Amino acid sequence: IPFAISGGAIATGRFTEWVNPALKWALWAGGVLGIGILMGGAWAYEALSFGGYWAWDPVENSSLVPWLLMVAALHTNVVAKSVRRSYKLTFVLYALSFILVLYSTFLTRSGLTAESSAHAFTSSGMEGQLLSFILFFLGLGGWIYFAKGKNIPSHKEDEPFWSREFWMYLGSFVLILSTILITFTTSIPVFNKIIDGFGSLTGQDLSSWHRTTPLDPVAHYNRYQ
Repeated sequence: IPFAISGGAIATGRFTEWVNPALKWALWAGGVLGIGILMGGAWAYEALSFGGYWAWDPVENSSLVPWLLMVAALHTNVVAKSVRRSYKLTFVLYALSFILVLYSTFLTRSGLTAESSAHAFTSSGMEGQLLSFILFFLGLGGWIYFAKGKNIPSHKEDEPFWSREFWMYLGSFVLILSTILITFTTSIPVFNKIIDGFGSLTGQDLSSWHRTTPLDPVAHYNRYQ
């Protein structure tokens, strides 16, 4: 919903009017995603006896990454509301949070993470549809940003180091960096599949290029996060 509100407003020439309604829906979306993650952790520990609330499983990571981006977007949206800055960044974060929900669905329903996930989801036969969704909304978000985003008001000067906005930007940057690290490692099976695709096209065995998922994912993610 935040992506729909911000993208629809920008596409129709209302370049700043979306800030307040998008913020309200983003708070709702972030709350729902966060509560869902907490409920999933409690369910894993109490009902399934996994021995812990969080294990950095690919399915768990897939739910965490969009939430982290939504929290980062909430911070930049507050900045946009208070000092009329960061409109473009807020839109990009809302778009990516939605696209990563689609990508997370693709990861968990394509069968690619069956070997690295304790949940062992198998292919649902919807890989083509999910990839089409991802590419469509990537294209839509890119078109809105590059075709319409040039009319969004922006400031050339940076925020002063001692301002509240500077530190909110810094907090958002940390969350964005966290999502990049988590997504990269979680997507290793996807990278290997892409390498295999290139190998089949060129008639070469590129399996030596494959990356391996961490043997101890908890230690790996805890170290970097």
